[in-house]
Amino acid sequence: MSITTDLKYAGMISHKLLLFKKKNDRLFNFRCPFCGDSQRNKLKARGYLFEKSGSLIYKCHNCEAGTSLGKLIELVDPAIAKAYRLESFQDRVQANNSIDQFIIPKKEVEIPKTVLDDMLPRLDQLPDHHRAVQYAKGRMIPRDRFRDLYYARNMKDLESLNPAYEGRLMADERLVIPFRREDGMLTGITGRAMGNSSLRYVTVRITDDPLVYGMDRVKRGIPIYVMEGPIDSMFIDNAIAAGGTDFTRAIYNIGSKEKIILIFDNQPRNKQVVQRVETFAKRGYPMVIWNNLWKYKDINDAVLSGCSTSEIMYILNKTTYDGLSLKLAIRDWKKC
Repeated sequence: MSITTDLKYAGMISHKLLLFKKKNDRLFNFRCPFCGDSQRNKLKARGYLFEKSGSLIYKCHNCEAGTSLGKLIELVDPAIAKAYRLESFQDRVQANNSIDQFIIPKKEVEIPKTVLDDMLPRLDQLPDHHRAVQYAKGRMIPRDRFRDLYYARNMKDLESLNPAYEGRLMADERLVIPFRREDGMLTGITGRAMGNSSLRYVTVRITDDPLVYGMDRVKRGIPIYVMEGPIDSMFIDNAIAAGGTDFTRAIYNIGSKEKIILIFDNQPRNKQVVQRVETFAKRGYPMVIWNNLWKYKDINDAVLSGCSTSEIMYILNKTTYDGLSLKLAIRDWKKC
C-alpha cells in the first residue's frame, strides 16, 4: 500500500476525529473513536496514527485498540472507506507489495457459501483414522463441529480464495478453520498446523470483514462469550473468538445492544495482561476472572484435563463479574 494514499485519506477523515492534531508528517493524534477516550477529561487524546512498514496503522493507548487505517476509516466514514479500499487495491496491484495485509474490497468478491465444501473434505466426511480427524479428536473438539472444519492436504490449493496469495502459501497440510459472517458468508480461513511447525497458523483473508470465529452461530438476546482462540470457543455455547487478545473487533462486530462477556486465557499476570483486563473493565464489559483453583491455561486445556462442558459452564457462571464486583475481583486477582 502507498503511504501517499494513506496520508491522503488520513487527511480526508481528520475532521471526523476529535482533537485531531498532526504531530509530524507521519504521526497523528486524536481522541479514540473506538472507546471514546477519557470520559472525565475531554482534552485527553490517546489515539495515534503512525507509519509502520510503509503504511499507517492505528493504536489507542487507552483501550489498546490496534487496527489498520482502513478499519479506522470504516468506523468513522463508510463512504470514504469504500473509496480507500478501491484506491488501495489499485496501489497493491501496481506495486505487487506483500500480501500480509492485503484485503480485496467486499464488492469485488463474490464467493459462494459452499466454496470450502467444493474445495476441501470436511472432517465429518473423513475416516476416523485420518490424520486431521485424529488431531481433532486429540484436542477433544466436539463432533458436531466437524461439519465446519476442513482438511487441506496442500495449503497452496487455497490461494484461489484470494488472488493476492498466489505463490505465497506453503505446500503443507493443515486443519482449516473458516471465519464467516452472521449470514454464513465466508470472510477468511486459518490453517492450523497439526504437527511441529514454526508457523502454527496461516490466515487467508477474503473480504475486509473482521476475522471473528463463530459469528454464523451467534444467538442474539442471550449472553455472548468472547474468547481468544477458535478451538476454545468450540466448547462453549454461544461463544465467538477474536483470534487473540484484541477483543475490540469482535465486540464491534457484535454491537452494543448485546450482553457480552469476555474470557481471557489464564495467562501469567504481568503488567501487559493486567492493563488489558483493566482497560476492558473500565469500558464496562463483564468478564470472567479466574480464581486460584483454576489451574488451566485455557478452556481446551481444561477439557483435556478431564473437565466436562457443564463443569466449565458452572465455573464461568461463578467467576463472571461486572461493575463493582468486577473491580474487586480484579484487585484480588492481581495479587495472586
